[in-house]
Amino acid sequence: MTTTSFRLDEELSPKLEEIAKSLNRSKSWIINDALRLYLAREETKQRMLKETEEAIADIEAGRLVSGEEVMQWLETWGTGS
Repeated sequence: MTTTSFRLDEELSPKLEEIAKSLNRSKSWIINDALRLYLAREETKQRMLKETEEAIADIEAGRLVSGEEVMQWLETWGTGS
């Protein structure tokens, strides 16, 4: 585990202390948990942005399927064709 220092906003310090005590966890554990959740959320947002950009590129390049084609394909489900 590495050590990193940072400046904690003054209004967060008492809240952090209170939550840590109520959960019987260290402040470090709370900060790590919060950072883990934040990073996962940001990774998801970045992945969604990339997928959106790829979808837009597909549309602009004409790589798409019409709703009618999708419905025709769905009607073949379970028919063996």
